[in-house]
Amino acid sequence: MPKVKSYAPAWLCRPSPGASIFTSNSVASPSQDTQVALKSKSATGATRTIAKRGNEVFVVVENEIRWSNLARVKDQWQQQQARQKKAPAGQPKPAEDNQVPSYRVLAVPVYGVINQILPSPNGAFLAIVTEHTVHIAVLPDPSHLSSQDTAPIRLKTYQLGPTTHVIPESPVVSALWHPLGLHTNLGGCIVTVTADAAVRVWELDRNNHWSFDQPTLAIDLQKLVDGTSSDQDFAPTGFGKNKGFSADIYDMEVASSCFAGTGNEKEDAWAPMTLWVAMRPGDLYALCPLLPAKWQAPSATIPALSSAIVPKLAALEETPEDLEEELTACRQQYEWLREIDDQEPLDAPSDSDTIQGADVFTRPANPSVIPRLQGPFRFETGDELDDLDLCDILVIAARLNAEDLMMGEEEELASEVSQRDKLSGTVICLTSGNGRVHICLELDGVEGQWLPKARKNTFRTPLSEPADLVLLESLDTVRDSEKATGTWPTFTRDVHSRYSFFVTNATTVTSFSMTAFVQRLEDELQTEDVSGSGFRMQVLFNSNVAKREQILRVSEADITAKNDHLATSVVFFDYDLGYLLLTHHPSNPYAAVMEEPTEAFSAPVDYGFQKNSPVPGSPALRPRRAPYQVPAILYAQSPLDSFVERHVPHRQRHTLKEQVRLSPATLDLVTTAHRVLSSHTNSLERAASDLFRRCERLQGEMKEQLKQFSEVADRIKGTTSEIGEDGRRKEGARNGEALNKRLDAARDRQAELAQRYDVVRKKLLNSGGRPLSDKEKSWINEVNLLSESFDEQESNDDKQDQALAQRLETVKQLAGSLISETKSIMAKVPSPTEPSSPSSPGGSQPRVPQRLQRAKVADAMRMVERESAVIDAITSRLERLNTSM
Repeated sequence: MPKVKSYAPAWLCRPSPGASIFTSNSVASPSQDTQVALKSKSATGATRTIAKRGNEVFVVVENEIRWSNLARVKDQWQQQQARQKKAPAGQPKPAEDNQVPSYRVLAVPVYGVINQILPSPNGAFLAIVTEHTVHIAVLPDPSHLSSQDTAPIRLKTYQLGPTTHVIPESPVVSALWHPLGLHTNLGGCIVTVTADAAVRVWELDRNNHWSFDQPTLAIDLQKLVDGTSSDQDFAPTGFGKNKGFSADIYDMEVASSCFAGTGNEKEDAWAPMTLWVAMRPGDLYALCPLLPAKWQAPSATIPALSSAIVPKLAALEETPEDLEEELTACRQQYEWLREIDDQEPLDAPSDSDTIQGADVFTRPANPSVIPRLQGPFRFETGDELDDLDLCDILVIAARLNAEDLMMGEEEELASEVSQRDKLSGTVICLTSGNGRVHICLELDGVEGQWLPKARKNTFRTPLSEPADLVLLESLDTVRDSEKATGTWPTFTRDVHSRYSFFVTNATTVTSFSMTAFVQRLEDELQTEDVSGSGFRMQVLFNSNVAKREQILRVSEADITAKNDHLATSVVFFDYDLGYLLLTHHPSNPYAAVMEEPTEAFSAPVDYGFQKNSPVPGSPALRPRRAPYQVPAILYAQSPLDSFVERHVPHRQRHTLKEQVRLSPATLDLVTTAHRVLSSHTNSLERAASDLFRRCERLQGEMKEQLKQFSEVADRIKGTTSEIGEDGRRKEGARNGEALNKRLDAARDRQAELAQRYDVVRKKLLNSGGRPLSDKEKSWINEVNLLSESFDEQESNDDKQDQALAQRLETVKQLAGSLISETKSIMAKVPSPTEPSSPSSPGGSQPRVPQRLQRAKVADAMRMVERESAVIDAITSRLERLNTSM
């Protein structure tokens, strides 16, 4: 869980030049059409109007795309502050000479309201998404953007599908750069998803303008969900054609989509080629595998697929009758994988941003280019309403199964896969329009599936059985009073942990972390001891799954319209900027500088962009609230300056210089002026009242702090007045005896706690280890029986004690007799040196072999020693009993 060290740094707050990057220009007046379009924008989609490329940031302000290098802006501000401090007192501050502008304007021919901007993984292109159009802009090199020229830079822009994404058609919901696509300086691969569930894959090539006009793969999910054969036509309906009515128009209205993986070789092999689509009512669908015509496979993808598909197919072929559907799906996967194995890897372009160690392949044509639509995936929330009103989706892929790859050349790769911060299941996070975050778990895994080939004289009903997800937890990110306002919560991945993310609402940014829960869950799933696993899993699921903490909150004075919404946050992790979360409001930028996690598994996660490690800093005190920022209304230009140009028709402007006449036109002009002036003054009053409330709150907090300081000072004074200069308490001190008693009680308590701790520690140490053997168990039973017999003797009266003494005397007599008998036997044994005549008839008794004699003597000596030990033990026990009495 990231800890906030400080809020918006000084180089991003007014009046620093960095603040001008995210605020409107007070000198230039946007056109009236643009203002009307911005005001009429409703919060019915994701607001991703801020993006990054390394240290660079792209932001949309008043439908104008701006670029800036934050590291350079911060460095310039620090240099300016250093020059101002060195300036002698009484002299004017040095002028800023040869200063590079804080931002550059990127001019693009986009006339709609920009909703999203998405840089490509290699930073060569910028996808600009409006409600009905998608434009691909070619980004210049950072050195070209960093020049001192202040003129706007006109970018080379291509419109994506000019006859596909048009106003009469369904709006564009998501635009995603494919994680396995080939991204070069001349092309890339992007996937667009519209609200009517149409998925299109575009493989861009600047040398082939036709690639911007038509997609290489287009799929209508509303047709695919009812498909029965791969030979059907699943292409979306063309422009201007009647689509007819279907219930899927409402049930399959797309809210958002995302790929399950990022192309990392340590995640599940199917994840980066799986597209998850979230529908507004609450259903989820998965499309796997969705690949471009040329795609790159990480080094562990093909071995992982082979180690999973081949053994599974061999196991299913032994019992084909019981699992016919699974066998058919596995055979399709094997056929698809065999076509990849038969290919020779293609040569990747020299300027391509390929994954390290990845090979380039051609998309297999068998079993089909279009995969089967898996789902719907559902979960029970316990609410009465069926419509969840989903807004955004975030999928965290399962970890790579390293055990299946620990063979041959893949052994080194498997040893590098960290077992921490990993989970063998897929985590799916969803946001709804009421500001709630749902965290679900999918344990079965999504694998590649295809529809079967068409057969003659056969009829098959399409099977689309819903799959259940495990709902782990549902958390709120907004207050109850804010749920009624329009909001579209969006996700932002963290750079330190795969299972940490940020959720951006209309007015807040909240951090979520599931790292601790995921580690405990994975340990439980991988354990070999299944006894009590159900109880432990129930306790684990009943605990807190995700830790949440509010990072940022918009000031009430900056909320000027109901449709104002924070842009989706971006996270920087850089040497110059540190661990920085940045977002912006239509009036102000909002940022938070956070501490770097100290866990061993908090290494930065590779999401396809370059990062530098910042210098670890010392932990700072956590601030209670963000510092005060001057509301934008106090810097804004007065609406009365341009009132005539905006609200008075040209034919009526000459009447302003004449005598006022009572007429409907004059009344309309006065009411319009009153409406504009009242709105402006209302915003000024809100800004002033917010500052007044902050000042009053600050005074109250300072009084409370002073009161607490005074109480602490009195207590310290009362304690130190009874201590002499030598550090000892003075004689006759009033509170000396009471303090000594408290000190003694604390020491006794500490000693008791230490003793209890030692006892518990010894019990824990003795509780572990290997299981007891049969001999050890029998010995323990014997000791327990002997202990019980002695306990019974201790509980009896004196007569029983006398009986125990008699038994002891009897045992002693028996031992003495045995010893004497042994000695007599030893005396009768003839010496080995005495000669004996075997021929003498009156000779001695029959001879005993010496080996048997020694064995008998040894047995007798062991018996004597055992009896002696028992006698000694009984004697010592009796002595202790007599002493205790």
